[in-house]
Amino acid sequence: MSEASGHVLVFPYPFQGHINPMIQLSKRLSKKGLTVTLIIASNNQREPYTSDVYSITVHTIHDGFLSHEHPQTKFNEPQRFINSTTCSLTDFISREKLKINPPKALIYDPFMPFALDVAKELGLYVVAYSTQPWLASLVYYHINEGTYDVPDDRHENPTLASFPAFPLLSQNDLPSFAREKGSYPLLFELVVSQFSNLWRADLILCNTFDQLEPKVVKWMSDQWPVKNIGPMVPSKFLDNLLPEDKDYDLGDFKTEPDESVLRWLASKPAKSVVYVAFGTLAALSEKQMKETAMAIRQTGYNFLWSVRDSERSKLPSGFVEEALEKDYGLVAKWVSQLEVLSHDSTGCFVTHCGWNSTLEALCLGVPLVGMPQWTDQPTNAKFIEDVWKIGVRGKADEEGFVSKEEIARCIVEVMEGEKGKEMRKNVEKLKVLARDAISEGGTSDKNIDEFVALLT
Repeated sequence: MSEASGHVLVFPYPFQGHINPMIQLSKRLSKKGLTVTLIIASNNQREPYTSDVYSITVHTIHDGFLSHEHPQTKFNEPQRFINSTTCSLTDFISREKLKINPPKALIYDPFMPFALDVAKELGLYVVAYSTQPWLASLVYYHINEGTYDVPDDRHENPTLASFPAFPLLSQNDLPSFAREKGSYPLLFELVVSQFSNLWRADLILCNTFDQLEPKVVKWMSDQWPVKNIGPMVPSKFLDNLLPEDKDYDLGDFKTEPDESVLRWLASKPAKSVVYVAFGTLAALSEKQMKETAMAIRQTGYNFLWSVRDSERSKLPSGFVEEALEKDYGLVAKWVSQLEVLSHDSTGCFVTHCGWNSTLEALCLGVPLVGMPQWTDQPTNAKFIEDVWKIGVRGKADEEGFVSKEEIARCIVEVMEGEKGKEMRKNVEKLKVLARDAISEGGTSDKNIDEFVALLT
């Protein structure tokens, strides 16, 4: 790699679901000839680290918090994070600009609008990169513009919400922050503020692809310089142009999947296993965990459930042991989700409908049972069920609880119902479109090439 190659800074919001797609973009930029510096705002300062596989160097900058403070504090004290990280980022970029190969651009997460101001002040080309779909972003945009008014009480006036290029959305289809005023004040401000200065960005990227959200993409493109570059899923599971790209890391450390899990999957018939996972953050209530377990047991299907240690005590007594003894189920504290979704034995995915998980299932052709919890997940679930028709959403009560009967109904529908057959066909079609988009010469790949050309 020539030292004269274009140099770009990449600055993700310090949250794993946002960092992963930023890392994936960094890998592709590196392989296309750019030098990438990945900047992580953290309370745990580390020495700079350069990947042996990619032309990517990772730096940490101070986020204003002490090493013993819980990461959740960033949400509870956002101004502290903004003030400190603004100073740290300014200092870091200023030093980088003095080097032999100074950066020409900053790619930042719009959850941190202050980064745009810093980069503009320092003369960089500035690119906003939304790791969430346009589906949710469009709602947040209209809230910021005042063209959608979040209701004071969603129960008193449960009207349908109308947005350009969208189907009508019920209150339960909206992102959780857009349902009722005051429900998540700090996080509401976080998601809406990304549009406070977005008009100043030179380019806006999104982790989606043109064929997935065509109407929404068209509307957004009429407002801003928008380019879709997704799906940002490891290359091994898509186009395989980067065969070493097997996971959301920089390839220097082997993160081999748990062989015992893969052996167990291999012992099951094709499309016979229900995979259950609710992401790294979602914490279901004990009542909902038990209800989900009873639903899975009721269906009689083989299952693999990824359950964090902190959540395991919420499962019914004897549930794990019985499933293991009778060899119809496995509860694991961690699995390689990509390996599981790509396995022939996996028949459906019970999910919280987080965007990364949704894209992974779509890219690997696995239909979904949606149990959305919050943020953009309800809107993703709406499109999964009613627009893309690649899954079904469990109907929750007013408190957000989904009964075991409803969960079981959804699983059976996907696994063996007539609608399930259509879902499987539809997700296979989207799988092909996703691979075509990111493969060499595809729409997303061309958009990445156009950005690289600006810096070289």
